[in-house]
Amino acid sequence: MEPEPKLRPPALTILAASLLAILVCPLTLPAGPPDPPSVTFFVASDSHFGARAMDEQNRILVAQMNELPGTAYPPEIGGVVEKPRGVLFTGDTTDNALLEEFAEFEKVYGLKGHDGLLAYPVFESIGNHDLGPEAPIKDKARLRHGGIDYSWDWDDLHFACLDMYPDATTRAWLARDLARIPSGTPLVLFFHYSLEGPYSDFWEQEDKDAFAADLAGRNVLAIFHGHEHRVGHYMWRGHPVFRPGAPRHSSHAFLAVRVGSLSMDVAAWDFDNRRWLTSWSVPVRRLAAP
Repeated sequence: MEPEPKLRPPALTILAASLLAILVCPLTLPAGPPDPPSVTFFVASDSHFGARAMDEQNRILVAQMNELPGTAYPPEIGGVVEKPRGVLFTGDTTDNALLEEFAEFEKVYGLKGHDGLLAYPVFESIGNHDLGPEAPIKDKARLRHGGIDYSWDWDDLHFACLDMYPDATTRAWLARDLARIPSGTPLVLFFHYSLEGPYSDFWEQEDKDAFAADLAGRNVLAIFHGHEHRVGHYMWRGHPVFRPGAPRHSSHAFLAVRVGSLSMDVAAWDFDNRRWLTSWSVPVRRLAAP
């Protein structure tokens, strides 16, 4: 007898079997780069040690900074405050540029997070009230941070303290600092004087124009400044700018900042009433250009 012919499955059956194999064993696609970790820091300003009641107000502020991690952010931001990497302090540490006043700042804010009442490292800039005939506070800043202009990195973020404001000397330093990092590196900049508004005429417009030109093409996440003793946010030449409030006068607040993979969330904490005042979110580009 002739052997029975083998039956060939129809084409549709073969196709169905192939699809089943793909579903059972899906293709493994290469994983994309992981999201960068979130970076949290606080921003405060204008402690004015030496002025009336400033020691008490600053101690209240610092105590609430120490307690804030674990607190829920405003609903529009979501999540909880993580432990900050440190505190940016935007100038006017003293009221009269006296060393004994700065000693009070050091007693309360410390430096590295274990040598004062503050539980985190602090990075201060110079304010106009910190300037005296012999500039002793500038000398202190140089000892503490290696200069009045200085920078450091937290993960992929590059932070730069720009003295009281970016004048020609500071801009020359900034150009050297930025020349050693990729142009797409996310930047966070801070100093004392305002960039625009009624309190911004303490430095010349040509300095501001030159500073804006220096930042052209750079990935500036935010600029923080003090001087005005009030909380706020505005845009300057396309860059987000934030003010943290101050222990002096009536805007008793500081900022909690969370930089995520796609957005930067900034919330202002009222340390008189232990509550959030307001918050903002701005888009960010975290991954540096090659």
